[in-house]
Amino acid sequence: MNETVPVPQVEVATYRVPRITITPVTEVIPSEPVHGAHAPGAYQHVLLDTATGELSFHESTEHREPWNPAWRAVNDVPRETWKRWHPGTLYLPGSGPHMWFAPVPGLLCWTVDSGFTGHPYLGVQAANALLELVAPYAQELLDGFFEAGGELDWSAASAHAGRQLCRLTSRHREAAPREVDGDLVDFAEIVARFPQVYRPEMLGLSLDKLAEECEYQTRFIGANEHWHQEVKKVFGQSYRDGSGVGLQVLGVRSWYRTVLMDGDPRPARDFADWDVEHKVLASSEITSETTDAALDTWIEREELRAGQQGVRLFGTKEAAYSHRARLREQDWDRLAVVGAECARLEKYKAERLQLVNRAISWGYGDSDIAGRARVSRQAVHKLSKKTEDGAGPADDPELV
Repeated sequence: MNETVPVPQVEVATYRVPRITITPVTEVIPSEPVHGAHAPGAYQHVLLDTATGELSFHESTEHREPWNPAWRAVNDVPRETWKRWHPGTLYLPGSGPHMWFAPVPGLLCWTVDSGFTGHPYLGVQAANALLELVAPYAQELLDGFFEAGGELDWSAASAHAGRQLCRLTSRHREAAPREVDGDLVDFAEIVARFPQVYRPEMLGLSLDKLAEECEYQTRFIGANEHWHQEVKKVFGQSYRDGSGVGLQVLGVRSWYRTVLMDGDPRPARDFADWDVEHKVLASSEITSETTDAALDTWIEREELRAGQQGVRLFGTKEAAYSHRARLREQDWDRLAVVGAECARLEKYKAERLQLVNRAISWGYGDSDIAGRARVSRQAVHKLSKKTEDGAGPADDPELV
């Protein structure tokens, strides 16, 4: 429980969005499949470009192209062909955590309910009318996005608008009031009511690891006693059969990123990505012997350098300390190699001393022995002198 930890008071910014622009529909494709193609199915879609605000009508030509016999499964279809048939990320009525914790797609897609009894495929006039119908909700969706550190994130408002587009592209063509989507709740609301869900240790993570931890919170808050089940006593929506409470938590990543940025307008960037581009670790003066103080100085200098280029770095400290740890691990492994080599050399040095003493006793000259043993003539001469003095086999520091 983190009830004693003060929760940062932040307001997550919303997307400074472009206005919705509708691309008029001027023609539609025939619904009849060509020979050798699959049946048409639901091939009409509404597309929304989240960067430009372009709202358009798309028709898949899958049924107008013969199916390649070599394609025995959908996975066999070339990726570029499949993306041409089915562009964007499909927004499903039951979209859940996997949509909310991932980065907002650049292109969203809704399948139009058409091509069956009572609901024929849309013609030009009907397609344009549908775009006009969904345009206000598409604008609400864009307006509702959170934005933090140059990255978009889902909010309860944007997710509700996305569901509205699902309803308006369905056969019913009818929007629903906000309370129908009571399971959609912003993390900011939850943490304000239940401060114990706040995890301050996440603020020290790299952006990649922060996103991973935010994913867990998005998926599991309220799920069980380990994930603050008490949250569902206040937030969420009861299932119709009374079996529990449905809760979709949104905006976790943008909330933590807003706390991290602390009003800094510069775009956030992970140090790992920065290093791939600038190779700063490889060219740094960091070694296995670098002290913590020197490492912290380097970190501060590198973050300042990135700041001068308009970038806010995250994960620099973790990366720098990990780099030094790797260098120390390399030295530790090298010590084992060097130690084994030295042990092997000690054996040969002892044998060399024994052979030098033998050669002295045989009457070889100091210079000849020194050359063959790879030692100085003076060292051999000292050994010879000791032998002549009757001290028996002798040694010398150079030979030991």
